[in-house]
Amino acid sequence: MFEDVDEGHAEGEEKVVFRYNREERLKAAPQIVRDYYDGKLKPVRGFKVLWVNKSNRFILLALVFFVGFVWIYTALNNTRSYNKINDITFEQTSFGFQEEIYVNIKICNKKATEKSAPVKIDAEIFFINNDNQVVEKKELSLIYRDGEQALTTKATDYDIIRVDTIIAAEDKEKELSSAIKR
Repeated sequence: MFEDVDEGHAEGEEKVVFRYNREERLKAAPQIVRDYYDGKLKPVRGFKVLWVNKSNRFILLALVFFVGFVWIYTALNNTRSYNKINDITFEQTSFGFQEEIYVNIKICNKKATEKSAPVKIDAEIFFINNDNQVVEKKELSLIYRDGEQALTTKATDYDIIRVDTIIAAEDKEKELSSAIKR
């Protein structure tokens, strides 16, 4: 089809002709290329690829460290706003809205029944500012029986960055802490 097309060449020079001979080209090729064209080369597949050579092992090791670090950081970061006394779980969230700081402590016991003994829960809530000073302190109480209940309060925002809480229930104390979400 394109044999008759003149691709351009300088005057006085011959037209360049390309000839392709696969056998001659493969004679000068490395052994791995010849094996590939003969069908002898079987590529490594699956998870074996991850440790076949040194660079892949390095990438796998870096990936494992990264995933482990993220998992540990996430686990440790979330445990400050979540705690448990016996079977009762406490989860604290705090956020700022229109010059006010709102705090919510969700209380839940999935194993509780209507016949469970009522539990008195006391909470001391400390609003902490940029200088790590307690700006305001509030005390809340609740008689908890079953289901999901909440302790909520609010305070005026004086550059509050964190809310710390001490929960007392069944002669035990636990601490909760959460950063203000703005």
